[in-house]
Amino acid sequence: MKDEQPPMLHMIGNAHLDPVWLWRWQEGCAEAIGTCWAAMDRLEEGDGFVFSKGEAHIYAWIEELDPDLFEKIRHYVREGRWVVVNGWWIQPDCNVPSGESVIRQALYGKRYFREKFGIEVPTGYNVDSFGHPGTFPMLLQHTGSDSYTFMRPNASEIDLPGEIFRWRSPDGSEVTAFRIQGAYNTSKREMPLPEKTDLHYEKIAAAGHPFMCFYGVGNHGGAPTRANIDEIERRIAAGEGLRFSDPETFFETIKSGDWPVFENELQFHAVGCYSVASSLKTLNRKAESLLEQAEAAATLATREVGVAYPRAEFERLWRILLFNQFHDTLGGTSLESACKDSERELGGVIHGAELQLNAAIRHLGRTIAPSAHPEDATMLLVNANGQPASCLMEAEPWVDKDIVSKRIVVDENGDPVPFQYADPHGKTTGMQRIVFPLEMPAYGWRMLRFSVDDSGVSAPPAGFGQPSQDRVFSTGGYRIEIDSEGAIASLQDADGNEIFAAPGHRAILVEDRSDTWGHGGKSFGIEGEAMTLELVRVIEDGPVRKVIEVTCSARNSRMTTSIVLPEDGAYPVELRVHLDWREKHTLLRLAYPLGAEAMECEVPGGWATRRMDGSEVPALRWVRGVGAGRETVIANDAKYSYAGRDGTVYLTAVRSPVYAHHDPVPIVEGARYRYMDQGEQAFTMWLKSGRSVSRKAATALADTLNKPVVSTPHIARSGTGAASGTWLDVDAPHSHVSTLKTAEDGDAAVLRLYDLDGEGASARVDGHTVALGAYSVATVAFDDKGITRRNGLEDPLEE
Repeated sequence: MKDEQPPMLHMIGNAHLDPVWLWRWQEGCAEAIGTCWAAMDRLEEGDGFVFSKGEAHIYAWIEELDPDLFEKIRHYVREGRWVVVNGWWIQPDCNVPSGESVIRQALYGKRYFREKFGIEVPTGYNVDSFGHPGTFPMLLQHTGSDSYTFMRPNASEIDLPGEIFRWRSPDGSEVTAFRIQGAYNTSKREMPLPEKTDLHYEKIAAAGHPFMCFYGVGNHGGAPTRANIDEIERRIAAGEGLRFSDPETFFETIKSGDWPVFENELQFHAVGCYSVASSLKTLNRKAESLLEQAEAAATLATREVGVAYPRAEFERLWRILLFNQFHDTLGGTSLESACKDSERELGGVIHGAELQLNAAIRHLGRTIAPSAHPEDATMLLVNANGQPASCLMEAEPWVDKDIVSKRIVVDENGDPVPFQYADPHGKTTGMQRIVFPLEMPAYGWRMLRFSVDDSGVSAPPAGFGQPSQDRVFSTGGYRIEIDSEGAIASLQDADGNEIFAAPGHRAILVEDRSDTWGHGGKSFGIEGEAMTLELVRVIEDGPVRKVIEVTCSARNSRMTTSIVLPEDGAYPVELRVHLDWREKHTLLRLAYPLGAEAMECEVPGGWATRRMDGSEVPALRWVRGVGAGRETVIANDAKYSYAGRDGTVYLTAVRSPVYAHHDPVPIVEGARYRYMDQGEQAFTMWLKSGRSVSRKAATALADTLNKPVVSTPHIARSGTGAASGTWLDVDAPHSHVSTLKTAEDGDAAVLRLYDLDGEGASARVDGHTVALGAYSVATVAFDDKGITRRNGLEDPLEE
């Protein structure tokens, strides 16, 4: 009887390339081309070697800059010896980008590979990213992937039921996942290939199943060496159980296995990445938000006016954003010069998105009848989001610096709207900024007027607020007390309920000697030196809101918070933070003692309940503290790092390690270094608390803060539409309407939704009902012919 053969060892030839890290993108571009030429040399030297490479951005560089190499790659892809993995535009950070950004990685990457190579790419592959949220199996499956290869977190950071497992999202989606052992490369710094191969034989013997063994020079590119290939060929000739292979082949051979199921996140590694490079993270959030607003408005303009949808321009802007979500870029672990490059590129994305948003709103305005009162300053207000917006709206209608006339705000029905004059952004005589309560439907518009009326109020002279010795301030909606540290000693709602169990928005400086990544632990300190109060000023005090400016400081740093207290407690408290940070090896915590028993965090494609044991955790636009009889949401427009302990939620506002410092390199006292996040930055938080503040409410807050209602003069003359209405009928009380765009192929509109209750939901879209499973994502395309289900690549799904 023939002895049973041991499981096969699949040798994966690759060359991991960071296009940006300890070098700028220009060097990364050169190394990408050089690496692929080196791999091509190995392919042309023999018949057995197989090479795996992902990231559409790398191929796009080669297509443009070295077309001869590109044609050779196409040849070997057809032969099956050059295997495309991942199919994404780049290997991004997987915790900071939005769920929509994750889907666009696959949408634009996989469409590129379909067009250029005629292939589908079923294998997800983020081998160098620092962590992976539990929603990823859903997002991977929704974009055509059935398997996933990763390396981090490693075995010392998370216990898994096996190195091969079925990774399951809360919605039930599964992919087969494999964790790389040791490293994704071989080099002088890593374990030599002979030793690494023998180690993998031991793992096969212990586990009783096949493994992948990754080899090749990487990080700065390089590709497998002749010595690597000679070693593998020698072992094959000797009859050992290994073969040249690729991840797609590996997963195909194991797909019928009875693998254990893992139903959790793959976290955490390098937790410091989420609180450094504040400017990049702020720009990333702004770019994502504006692109989504602009796409939605452009889609509505195409439907309403028939203007061409700027599909190519949106893809160009998304590609730039996706490249700058590379894990060492958005994670803030690259050189300072590389971070500056990214800031410039993200600024270009923001500008490009603003151009498209402005054009779309101008076109949409052409459908609306002109005001019957042309003498008034007429404001066209547009909500380009799938959630209704409820906010205190600020606008600066131009009245030619007229500070004499009395004015009122009038809605579309001619009824007066409460308003007050706000602190103008321009400190010039006659500038008039106003604020008024506003309710907006999803994908809707309203037209309001700033009208001369004897019952109104004249603009006050230019003012900059008045210092105050008071420490207690109240409106009809809230009561607040400031303590000697500049923290909020007490915050009560209109019913007298305390929102904080102890002083909140308390600024604490915590020593942090970790490197840029935050290697060496899963948490930072909680206790430290509190800031102390310097000054309180009353900036505004009117019928709509009161604005209190609180300045506190510690050491060389100063924080000024404009606390906005609405008169109506239905609106959130707003905290506008201006931080001048001058510390080194220090982080800043902002503490919110909510009495929370659980902390929910928005993550890409959904939400996750995160542990409150002091561990540092990433989150997107909102966190939700759930306690006995009270729920509190904190939404923000720029930050991504949190911790929770003893009922308190801590926002890690900033960290200041040395740029691109990696343990174990020591920091030498007295040496000159460049420290991160020095200088001024600004961010805003909205806080809403009550007996019940749902995830839908959290999402609506985050959308309105990050994708605010647009105010623009209504100047069109040819329209006939009403002064208010909606361009698209959407009602989704239990789901997040995240995206409205025009399809990549054809003219149908595409809408994406996520269930927020964890129980399944239904939504009404353009007269159709869309059902969502519990925790799930749904993508639909609709036009005048009807509505169809799609996946994230916009391929039709079987009903």
